[in-house]
Amino acid sequence: MNRELLFDLLQIPSPSGHEERMKAFLVKYLDVHGIKAQDLGPAGLSWGLGEGDKLAFFSAHVDQVAFVADRIDDEGYIYLKMPGIDPRIAPSQELTVWGKRELVGVVGMRPPHFLSEEEQKAPIPSEKLYVDVGLPGEEVKRLVPVGTVCTWRLEPAGLLGSRVTGVGLDNKAGVFLALLVTEALGSKKLPGRLRFFASTQEEGVMFGAGFAGRSAYKSGESVLFAVVVDTTFGTDHEVKDSAFPLGKGSVLGVGPILSRSHLATMRNIASELSIPYSLEPLTRSTGTEADVLSISGKGIPTILLSIPLRNMHSPVEVVDLDDVESSLKLLSAALQREDLWSS
Repeated sequence: MNRELLFDLLQIPSPSGHEERMKAFLVKYLDVHGIKAQDLGPAGLSWGLGEGDKLAFFSAHVDQVAFVADRIDDEGYIYLKMPGIDPRIAPSQELTVWGKRELVGVVGMRPPHFLSEEEQKAPIPSEKLYVDVGLPGEEVKRLVPVGTVCTWRLEPAGLLGSRVTGVGLDNKAGVFLALLVTEALGSKKLPGRLRFFASTQEEGVMFGAGFAGRSAYKSGESVLFAVVVDTTFGTDHEVKDSAFPLGKGSVLGVGPILSRSHLATMRNIASELSIPYSLEPLTRSTGTEADVLSISGKGIPTILLSIPLRNMHSPVEVVDLDDVESSLKLLSAALQREDLWSS
C-alpha cells in the first residue's frame, strides 16, 4: 500500500470550489504513469482505461470541507461560516487563510476568565469564533476578501497498525483508491471503457458529478453503470448505530436509487474471493455523488462503495488502510468481470 501517495494527497488543500492544486498534482501523477488526464475546468479531471463500445464511470470527489470568511471587523479579526463543520471543534485550531496571499491564522475566543458560569458550560456560538492572523484591520480587509476559504493546518500521521489520520480523508481516501484501481487495471483487458472522474464540489452542490452525467447524456453516450467511491461513518466511541467498524472491509450501499443488480454482482464477487464487506441501508438519498449520477440523463445504474471513516469533517479523520486494500481487491476484480458490465 502506497502510504506516501496518500500522505501527498492529504497535504494538498482542496476546499470545495478551490481544487486547482489537487488537479495539478493528479495531472502530473497520472502523466508519470503514462495516462493523460482531461481537464474539465471547474468540474474536475477525467481519464480513461480500456476500449470498446461499452462505457462505465468511476467517480471520487477531490474536495474537502473548509471554513469561509464571512466578515472582517475593524481590528482584523475574521469571522467564519462553517459549512458541514461542527463549530465546537473550531476553537484553538490553526488555519491557513487562502487570501490574496497565504496567511496563517488561529481560531481565537474569549478566555474562560471572562465567561460566565453558564457560558462556560455551553458550546461557543460560531458567530463568536474568529481567526486572528496578527495583522492590522485594514491590511486584513485588503488581503482577505469575504468568501476566502480557510483550511486546517495539520500534517497526516500514521497511527498504530494500518490506521492513518489526516485532514480531508473524506474523500482523499477515495481519490487514493481511484489511483490504485487505475494502476491495478492499467495493463488489464477490460470489458469496455472505464472513465474515471476526480470530481469537484461534492461537499456543496455535487457540481463535478452532475457535469459528468449531463455531458455523457448530451453527447449521446450510454453509460452502463457508475461506481461512486466515498467515505461513510466509521464506528466511533459511543456511536454504534449506522456506523461501520474500521478494518472490516468496504461498505456497499443499499437503497432505492442504487442498482440492485450491480450490488448483487458485487456481493457475489466479494463472496467468491472471500473479500470482507458490509452493507449500508440508505432509505432515501445517499448524501453522495450517487444521488446525482443515478438520475443523470435517462438514469445511470449506480454502485456506491464507501470506506469507513472516523471523526468525519474534522481535522483528525481516521481510516484503516486495510479497508482501502480490500476495496481495491474488490473493485479491481469486479471491473474486469463481464457479469458486472452486463448486470
